Amino acid sequence: MNLELAINNVRIVLPGGVVEGSLGIDGGRIAAISSEPFGGVEGIDGRNRVLLPGLIETHAHFWDPGPTEREDWRHGTAAAAAGGITTVIEMPLSIPPTVDADAFRLKLERARAAAHVDFLLWGGVIPAEASEISRRMEDLKRLGAVSYKVFMCRAAAEYPACDDGDLYHALGEGARLGQVMGIHAENDDLIHGLEAQLRAAGRNDPMAYAESRPPYAEAEAISRVISMARETGATIYIVHMSLAEGAALIKAAKQAGQTVFVETCPQYLALDDSALRDQGPWAKCAPPLRPAANTERLWEYVLDGTIDTIGSDHAPFTAAEKEAGSTVIWDAPNGLTGIQTMLPLLIDEGIGRRGLSWTRLAEITSSNAARIFRLAPRKGSIAIGADADLVLVDPDAEWTIRGQDMLHKNRWTPYEGRRVRGRVDLTFVRGSVVYEAGTVRSEPGFGRFVGTSAEA
Repeated sequence: MNLELAINNVRIVLPGGVVEGSLGIDGGRIAAISSEPFGGVEGIDGRNRVLLPGLIETHAHFWDPGPTEREDWRHGTAAAAAGGITTVIEMPLSIPPTVDADAFRLKLERARAAAHVDFLLWGGVIPAEASEISRRMEDLKRLGAVSYKVFMCRAAAEYPACDDGDLYHALGEGARLGQVMGIHAENDDLIHGLEAQLRAAGRNDPMAYAESRPPYAEAEAISRVISMARETGATIYIVHMSLAEGAALIKAAKQAGQTVFVETCPQYLALDDSALRDQGPWAKCAPPLRPAANTERLWEYVLDGTIDTIGSDHAPFTAAEKEAGSTVIWDAPNGLTGIQTMLPLLIDEGIGRRGLSWTRLAEITSSNAARIFRLAPRKGSIAIGADADLVLVDPDAEWTIRGQDMLHKNRWTPYEGRRVRGRVDLTFVRGSVVYEAGTVRSEPGFGRFVGTSAEA
């Protein structure tokens, strides 16, 4: 057998379980899996390492084409490669927002020139006349948008929330077009009413922000959009869910036969609201961090299969933007860094502390996303014929998270000083090493758009 590269004597995480063996790569794809080492070919010694399918990042904000002082495709995908991520699905909250054909083409051009790893693009839906929403959604699908992001609460001046009328119409159009609808589920009126009350009372502390976005605001919105999706026939994907109560609602909908997918994020599994109290704006995100008891309950839904995917919701801001909220929390933007630390945190918190299996880790970080976003069988699992998108990790390596070691543009992290066990050693995209031991090996532009586009 002709092979270009082999990874020998490694624990391989297959869809059916973990095996000891060796993996051969040829032509950018997985060509062979054997219980014995491959000879006569360039080999990597995988002893004491675990080989996972490359992660599919379902939720990243690179702010490119703007505002790129926060992040861009080159830095964001370099950090992704360092985090074991081989495909990124990037969100539409840039300027201009990716809600129409022109904005989609502009972002695609920027990404193709700079990405270190493969990528897809979310499209978005913002308020408009029904006919305009329909036209934009059709255009975005034709260009290769993998899904549509809808906010039930305000996000930015350029990306307003959809009211229930626009949301209902967009869900129906998503069903007609056969596209997944991504939903940021929080009750807009409740959030902004509570914020106004807290501001009027002189509350500017970090915990006031959490109180303005209580669990009910998220749970009510999840319940409402599940009901709308059932009525319209839409397939929904709840993004960055923070709440165990929300997971219970989604589990019940799934058990009733509805197609509902849900994503959570490492910050809701590795942090709690004490980080918001202690770090202030540096731990401010939406939905907010929840109490520690909720964190433990959320892990139960990761372990039992309710939660489908984990995405980082990497949304960096500059230090100046974050520091603006040091005294008045409302003045800081919502968003955390996390694309580079997601996998190590999941290994440490999940594998190391809570009995998460390697197979389940591969499901929630790769294979489920590949299935939901129609990347399988090419991506998402270690199987003959699949792209050789792989990450080799040392499960026992202990290291300390430091912002200065991050590769994203703004090098701060809410996990500063945290000691973790589990380190990314090598990341492969289509059989090529894109990251090795602290260094990005690929060139900007190596990453490919893997969507299905009429203009590809």
